[in-house]
Amino acid sequence: MRPLIPLALILTLAACGKEPAAPVTASLPLVKPVAETAPGLPDGGVKGDADDPSFWLHPDDPARSLVITAAKGAGLRVYDLQGKLVQRIDAVTDGRYNNVDVAYGIKRPDGSTIDIAVASDRGRDRLMVWAIDPANPASPLTDITDPNQGQVFPTRLSPDGTAEMANPVADQASAYGMTLWKDKATGEVRAVVAQRNAARLAEQRLVLRPDGTVGHERTRHWDFPTTHKGQNLTIENDNDPALDWQPQFEGLVVDEEVGILFAGQEDVGLWRVNLTTGKADDQPFYETRGSAKSPFNNPDSKVARDVEGLALYRGADGTGYLIASSQGDAHGDEKAPDAAGLDDSFALFERGGQNRYLGSFKLTANGAIDAGQECDGAELISIPLPGYPAGLLMVQDGYNDDLNGMSGEPEATNFKYVSWADVVTALPQLTVKPGGWSPR
Repeated sequence: MRPLIPLALILTLAACGKEPAAPVTASLPLVKPVAETAPGLPDGGVKGDADDPSFWLHPDDPARSLVITAAKGAGLRVYDLQGKLVQRIDAVTDGRYNNVDVAYGIKRPDGSTIDIAVASDRGRDRLMVWAIDPANPASPLTDITDPNQGQVFPTRLSPDGTAEMANPVADQASAYGMTLWKDKATGEVRAVVAQRNAARLAEQRLVLRPDGTVGHERTRHWDFPTTHKGQNLTIENDNDPALDWQPQFEGLVVDEEVGILFAGQEDVGLWRVNLTTGKADDQPFYETRGSAKSPFNNPDSKVARDVEGLALYRGADGTGYLIASSQGDAHGDEKAPDAAGLDDSFALFERGGQNRYLGSFKLTANGAIDAGQECDGAELISIPLPGYPAGLLMVQDGYNDDLNGMSGEPEATNFKYVSWADVVTALPQLTVKPGGWSPR
């Protein structure tokens, strides 16, 4: 979510007639979450916000699978399939865990393998790593981070884009969005990491040290344009959110079967990077709606500006779907509601081919479980699980329990669990069957 504007300034803008007009509600299918994580955040101690979920499939018993989530300054929270807290891992000093992902079958020097969870530490510009132990249901995650690792982004582009310059951690142009993938040719696990406040993605090879800790090494990076269709993406505007822009990426996911990285540049749209050739497309394959106050104004798009969490529903033979969180800016002190009401929705695309847009939906309340707003992170698993016959979609809720009328700074966040079978009921054009793939 974007930084907040003081309430007094919002009132001033409203008095000047600059408050955005109320949006027209998009007529989208509605889906009810069936569970949510509890307790929500903050949950005592260091203040934290729910941000990004990941999923770990138990090797023997799917019912014992876990949802591993990033909680920013509060660290990690691990939940079961009903949303009950399993393990609390507080962040290290100055740590801020932004995104998290899981990798399976990492080979150790003795020939054995482990599963791991990795989080981007935005506060210290590091990667945090935990081993996942199926035999320890009470505390399944154990920290195996290399304490001597370097920064993920030791340099950044100069303001004119012509040279590299030092990147002190204090400047917070640090590790932000993150996803993992395994190179089929080498068996190496690599992290693709987005640099905060920049249009750069870096690939870091995970390195298992002789002492069993895990570090990382840079293999390559990609720099994307900081202008789009005449709009300078580095322009900030504290007085009008419709004129406030960012070049950064956050939502990332890799289709390992074809070696394609899907990357969400928050204000611009969805990009593809071919990880086999190392070549990124020269333009996004699907743009956001941009802004009516910008030369980048794309009213035909079904994705509001500030696209966030990306995830894949993986079926057999490369079939499936890409889902994207169309977050928008309809809430908080800094409001710029989408004119078509596409804030807080989820857009679906074909997994293969040209990634054709298929439809969108929103969440709605289910009894005591509220809907979801301003979803930062999402994860999707296409394997039948207890209670989720067609798979499970997990999404972050930026306003748990809809507190404060969804205005001001969110006081509570959590994660909602959505049965994919309910999404298919709402969108019957989704015909890919579950169970045609396994992460192991």
